[in-house]
Amino acid sequence: MKILYVAPHLSTGGMPQYLYEMICHHIDHQIEVVDVTNSGGDAYVVQKNRIKQLVPVHTLSQQSDLLKIVKDFNPDVIHYQEVPENFLSKEILSALFWSNREHFNIVTTHSSLTDPDAISYHPDRYVFACEWSRQKFSHLRIDSHVWEYPVKNYSVSKDECREALKLDGAYKHVLNVGLFTPGKNQAELFEIARKVENKNIMFHFVGNQAINFKHYWEPLMLNKPSNCIVWGERDDVDLFYGAADLFYFSSKFELNPISIKEALSYKLPCMFRKLETYLDMYDFNERVTYLTDNIEKNIDLLLEKLKA
Repeated sequence: MKILYVAPHLSTGGMPQYLYEMICHHIDHQIEVVDVTNSGGDAYVVQKNRIKQLVPVHTLSQQSDLLKIVKDFNPDVIHYQEVPENFLSKEILSALFWSNREHFNIVTTHSSLTDPDAISYHPDRYVFACEWSRQKFSHLRIDSHVWEYPVKNYSVSKDECREALKLDGAYKHVLNVGLFTPGKNQAELFEIARKVENKNIMFHFVGNQAINFKHYWEPLMLNKPSNCIVWGERDDVDLFYGAADLFYFSSKFELNPISIKEALSYKLPCMFRKLETYLDMYDFNERVTYLTDNIEKNIDLLLEKLKA
């Protein structure tokens, strides 16, 4: 089968990582990828580079180039990694969704804010990143499936990972992974870190600081606690998962975050909020502790988990 994945961007984040894992899962097929907007340019390219190592990637200079790629590649399936009318023009959509087309259209949405009733161009099938999205779209009665990012079973040497990152073994190490945005809420973990500066705990933040969120992260960086290390974007985040003692995900706004699944893949104790979109999937996971909206209570939970 020939599959053309069309992504609004391949800038570092959850959607491109989901796409990378999906490509790995379907690697026996003939696959090409289209990066529509080239958001981030030569920056934030961790997943983009990984995808390029697997399959050809086309970066559009103009949207009409997509039609030429479709004509030349002649895919059996076009799989859009977000609702396509959010990033493609009506002219392009009309050409790709017309009734006599030969290819099969699939759409995945990566946002909990997607309104199914506001979509004009529906695909032949939706493939959702989680069950919550499938239920939200169910009234449309369009063929749908769920393909979740997997939780794996990694076994690594914590000492070797810490040595590679030059982390002090006398400290407990707390990890946060994600773009610096208000929704990811790193400010909460900065506040917690400041309140436990007298403890042997280091807090590590992996994720880029994009210019469009400078209003959020710049004030944090100007008043960063001494026990916080901001590593920026990394292509070796696996070492951080392997080296950490605990994963703290302060986010208040998510669909089905990949970082939680990656932390659980490394068997890390995890602390995060119980969000509606998770549909109670983590309720009986012994490694998961749900956060509260009380900072002092969260500190108590953190210290208890770390035995610090």
